[in-house]
Amino acid sequence: MALGLTSKQIEVRLRTGQWERLGRSAYRLAGAPPTPQQRMLAHCFGAADGAVVSHLNAAMVAGLDSPAPPVTHLIVERGRSDRTAGVVIHRARLVPAERAVFHGVPATAVPRTLVDCAALVGPRRLQRLVDSALHRRVLPVGQARVLRADLAQARGRRGVAALRRALDEWIGPIAPGSPPEIRLRRLVASWGFPPPERQVPIVDEFGEVIARADLGWAPERIGIEYDSAEFHGPSQWASEEARHQAIERLGWRLLRVDKLALRPGEGALRDGLGRAWQASRRVHST
Repeated sequence: MALGLTSKQIEVRLRTGQWERLGRSAYRLAGAPPTPQQRMLAHCFGAADGAVVSHLNAAMVAGLDSPAPPVTHLIVERGRSDRTAGVVIHRARLVPAERAVFHGVPATAVPRTLVDCAALVGPRRLQRLVDSALHRRVLPVGQARVLRADLAQARGRRGVAALRRALDEWIGPIAPGSPPEIRLRRLVASWGFPPPERQVPIVDEFGEVIARADLGWAPERIGIEYDSAEFHGPSQWASEEARHQAIERLGWRLLRVDKLALRPGEGALRDGLGRAWQASRRVHST
């Protein structure tokens, strides 16, 4: 209508099949393939100003591992009145950082989406959503850490504890015997390296154990150190830098790793191990 069409002209297009009605104030050209995103966008157009898709709908449009639910969840501002068939309305006041647009569809930003989904789904599905967000990098690591810190202050909200655990699977330190350690050992073996040993002793020139690598290969003097995890060594060492220098002077090559190294497409650890093994072979061949 803002472009000059009248109500009668719109009705003619609908009656002759040129347009199809998707909802209040929303139409599409006949022949356009129907998609879940199209349905969600039409519901946003037909709702109150500023409405965004949320919960599992927002997870779907953001590209997370989630199919489109049969109904559309929308968040509208408190105080707005809106009822639409096939739509579940949630009322909240979103700050700008909680809003995003994915492929033209206004939606909650990924951190807010994960918090909302945590109240609806079980821990396994929630873990898949978090895994997908980090794998596909729609949730930057910095935002994940901020979200985890914010959740530490949250009390009583449904699903918060499960979301904290799901985030810790990726941004918390790797623990011995934990699922991330098992995944790391399997990943290293899949690259063609021998499975690393656990708690590998690092011995000085006098035969004293001065530290233990979390994972590694003693004969090749290659170790993997978990990020934020400590080597168990003499308490008198003044700093991490001095400790590392002392270990490297013994001919060891140390690589640091955290859970984000387990994401598909991450090549830093694989490349570092390749260089370390090549250097070790050169030393042994001479």
